[in-house]
Amino acid sequence: MKKTAPPKGMPWSAPVLIRKDGKKLAVELPPQVAADLKAGPGDVLNFTKLPDGDIQIWVVKKSGYASLKDMK
Repeated sequence: MKKTAPPKGMPWSAPVLIRKDGKKLAVELPPQVAADLKAGPGDVLNFTKLPDGDIQIWVVKKSGYASLKDMK
């Protein structure tokens, strides 16, 4: 299989393996993702599905909530 270069302007691409962890699914955060998000232990990753179907991910630093329900 021929390896293709990422599209111009795309600094990196990082595949991750999704594994089963009990009843949940888990992944390891690639170093370049953690660095760009400035994510560290105790931070929470938020995943939001936008109206156009895209999914946005951002970090909430040292947060006590794990979902939107916990924000109340």
